[in-house]
Amino acid sequence: MGIIKSRPLHLEKYIQCFYSVISEGAGPNIHRRLPDGTLDLVFNLGETVRISRDEVAFQQMPAVSLTGLYPDRSFLSYADKVHLVGVVFQPGTAHLFIKDSLDHIKASTIDAADVFGKDIYLLLEQMIELPSEGSRHYFLEKLLMKYLKQHTDDYHLHKILDAVNDIHKAEGNLNVGALHHAHLMSERNFRRKFVDWVGMSPKQYTGIIRIKSFSKRYESGRKNYNTILYNLGYNDQAHFNKDFRKIVGASPGCYFNNMDPIAENFIHLI
Repeated sequence: MGIIKSRPLHLEKYIQCFYSVISEGAGPNIHRRLPDGTLDLVFNLGETVRISRDEVAFQQMPAVSLTGLYPDRSFLSYADKVHLVGVVFQPGTAHLFIKDSLDHIKASTIDAADVFGKDIYLLLEQMIELPSEGSRHYFLEKLLMKYLKQHTDDYHLHKILDAVNDIHKAEGNLNVGALHHAHLMSERNFRRKFVDWVGMSPKQYTGIIRIKSFSKRYESGRKNYNTILYNLGYNDQAHFNKDFRKIVGASPGCYFNNMDPIAENFIHLI
């Protein structure tokens, strides 16, 4: 099972990447998905995919889904043939496409037809007929260009996007309480717009980015992670273990020792 990834040609301000997840006859498996703090629009061109919050009760994902704004891990169950085509929105800009506060769809996977209308399923049929993953990604970008709406609050939007950028530059290792000061906003207004446009609180988002940053660094080399913890601002391993379990739902050792290939690919997706 592998991931094919591409960058947008025209919407790089609003979209992180397009991706395709493909597997032919690999057999059923369950993938523990770490949160990225992003919203994905996903088209399922293959067999049924099911999602769970506890790895016990699974529900079928709609064929075209909006998903991803989970505060912690979720579980995806794949059948034999996997073919997903998705777009990852830039944190802070997805509301420009769905025309609603992201707070309304956090911690859930919903049918994209509820947002984009039932015609979105006609596009799924068209996508199946396209000859390559690159052509499917470009097809998706052209589609989203039609849904992008003009924003009337560019001043605050830029402030929130700058704050998101600061969080990523620091790999989540920064004083969340000072972010509103750095971007010249009141604490209440900053938090409200962050939740509306990013889909979760600044504290939740920063915690996710910090754990994701550790996971990307550690998975790349599998070396002793004390240096990584120091660079990410952890003064003791107990504090880190608590944060990791809260988001991942398992200890670092358990998670990385039992990681399947698709989980490894998704760590480096964004």
